[in-house]
Amino acid sequence: MTQQTDWRFPLASRWVLAAALVVLPLLTVQSVRLGHQVLLRLEGLSTAATDNMQWVMSQAEVEHLKLEAAVHAVREGADLPHLRRRFDIYYSRIATIVESPLFEELRQSATGGALLRELSGRLDRMAELIDVSDEQLLQNIPLVETELITNGDEVRELALFGVVIQVEGTKAKRLKLFSILSQLAWVVLGLFVVLAITALMLARMYRRGRLLAEDRSRAASRMEAMIASSLDAILVVDREGRILAFNGAAEAIFGYSSAEAIGQKMQNLIIPPHLREAHDRGMKRFLESGETRVIGAGRVQLEGLRKSGEVFPVELSLSISQTGQDMVFVSFLRDISDRMAAEEELRTARDDALAGERAKANLLTVMSHEMRTPLTGVLGAIDLLEDTEPSHEQARYLQAMRVSGELLLHHVNDVLQLSRLEAGVDPEKIRVFDLQELVEGLLESQQAMALSRGIDLSLHCSLGASSVVAGRPRAIQQALLNLIANALKFTKEGAVSVDIQRIGETHQVEFQVADTGPGIPEEDQQRIFEDFTMLDASYRRGNEGTGLGLAITRRIVLAMDGQISCESEVGEGSLFTMSIPLPMATAPLDMPDSAAHPQSGSSAVLIVEDNDINRLLLEQMLVQQGQDVTSAAGGLEAVEAAEQGSFDLILMDISMPEVDGIEAIRRIRERKLAEGTDIVALTAHAAPEDHARILKAGFAEVITKPISKRERADLIARRAGKTPALADEPTNENIVQFFEALGPERARGFLVTFCQDV
Repeated sequence: MTQQTDWRFPLASRWVLAAALVVLPLLTVQSVRLGHQVLLRLEGLSTAATDNMQWVMSQAEVEHLKLEAAVHAVREGADLPHLRRRFDIYYSRIATIVESPLFEELRQSATGGALLRELSGRLDRMAELIDVSDEQLLQNIPLVETELITNGDEVRELALFGVVIQVEGTKAKRLKLFSILSQLAWVVLGLFVVLAITALMLARMYRRGRLLAEDRSRAASRMEAMIASSLDAILVVDREGRILAFNGAAEAIFGYSSAEAIGQKMQNLIIPPHLREAHDRGMKRFLESGETRVIGAGRVQLEGLRKSGEVFPVELSLSISQTGQDMVFVSFLRDISDRMAAEEELRTARDDALAGERAKANLLTVMSHEMRTPLTGVLGAIDLLEDTEPSHEQARYLQAMRVSGELLLHHVNDVLQLSRLEAGVDPEKIRVFDLQELVEGLLESQQAMALSRGIDLSLHCSLGASSVVAGRPRAIQQALLNLIANALKFTKEGAVSVDIQRIGETHQVEFQVADTGPGIPEEDQQRIFEDFTMLDASYRRGNEGTGLGLAITRRIVLAMDGQISCESEVGEGSLFTMSIPLPMATAPLDMPDSAAHPQSGSSAVLIVEDNDINRLLLEQMLVQQGQDVTSAAGGLEAVEAAEQGSFDLILMDISMPEVDGIEAIRRIRERKLAEGTDIVALTAHAAPEDHARILKAGFAEVITKPISKRERADLIARRAGKTPALADEPTNENIVQFFEALGPERARGFLVTFCQDV
């Protein structure tokens, strides 16, 4: 799994850096502002300004004294210019104090303001006394002296008060400057901290940037190696269709070098001509509307074009990589020529296997038909011969013939049933039936064999409140019969017990068949359920069979969602256990007497059979049962007979030359002949698909050859509504009557054919 690298800076660090970058300008502006204020305060506290103020104040007092000395020195008119000059200088000193910004604080104070107003008023009065003619000035000298006396004290007081004001102002300015300097110190400290944090974050970013750059370099190298070593062709194409990247696998698959491919139009290079128009339409549709079909659709099977001009199958996966307005298409292409060839081989093998299965099924169908047809004649002839009162020796021979014929039929049925079970075909539907009654009847049918072999065959049922269940009675009967017959076959003397019980309150019913036979070795206890498995397959084996009985039983049980197992001890016997889900059910209502006991009497039956022996034997057997029988040797004769006469039941073979049974019933129903009459298929075809096809054609029922006397009687009762006369003792018909009915030559020919079939 590829590990994805997180290229982003951590969220907390990004927030800290953003905050620092916001605070840093604010602190810088504040530090500049405070620094400017410090400069202004320092300028206000500079020595030059302070000295200038003190000098002006002291000069004002000095000039007052000089003016006072000049006034006292006046004797004559020649002294007046000196006086006026001293007054002008003094006046300028006082004017400076009144107007200069240095003395703003002095002027704003109550005491200082009052002193300045007094000085200004006296100065104005003195100016009026001095700014006169020399004669008048000489006369005003006493008045000027009087003004100067009071003025001197006020000038001195103003100078002292100015010093006090200056000291206090300087102190306040120093405190203000200290406050500003303190604020500036905190701002500078904060600025230093923020700068330190910013520097730290930048250092971390730089270090992380280097790590990320190294990671990206490594990732790029890995990606480059992956692309170079990829078995799939990788193409990077821009939105105009030009190839931007072409890896080594692409070179090997398409036959172009990277230098040849890069910069070329992809559709002109590797897309077959018959697909280029569709490719152009798809690209145009995507760029205009964003609609995608192949892009992001996973693996898509298309065709590619090699440099040699060969068109070959490819598997394509297409995705988009977009950064801002830059969009590229990344294509992964795989040459699937070998896979397609392998799939074609698999399809060919599958088709061959299916053909083999069909051939096997056809073979089984044909063999079933071809074997059942003569078996029908053999067993039918045996039925007729047994009714001719044969001698004891003849009866033994007939019994041997019947056993061999029925054994052969049993083997055919086993093979066909195995084929049906392998195909998963189970035509039997779930029905409600009495399980105990079914099992008791089954054991009763096997008692004769058990007695003949000196075996005690017993049954014990424990089915709870009710023995009526819902299941497949025929399948259960066959599976249980196979186990019982198997136990009887391998047990020379002793006992065979059948135990049936319901497991608690569940749906599971357990069937156990135990015998005292030779037992089965442990290593063979699973193998006996395999097809065609016989533990003694030598030429001297003592029991005949196909080795399919237990295999069929296992398949039957599994088809009913059941389980089967075997436990055995060599020399002690065997125990076979079947567990099958059979839920309890409500017994169906009894049928009315009229339905349960059909009317006795003769029925008009039409037999359609192309095999002369089978047709004759079936005709004779039905005549012996008291039926009015008409025969037809093929489908065409059957249609003509249905048109000319009325029948209670039609028994029709399927495989017949020219017009077969399917075509014959189609013509009969199409021409509305034999309406209301059941047409039953009597055929040697035993495959389920054949039965389904026959029933679909319109037949009321399908009976597989050969058919026993009891089955014939049941069929007539169900389909013709008449109960045939079944005598317990043989009828008076004999072999002589057989020859008389057919004629010597024809009867002899049938018997020769019969012997050949046997």
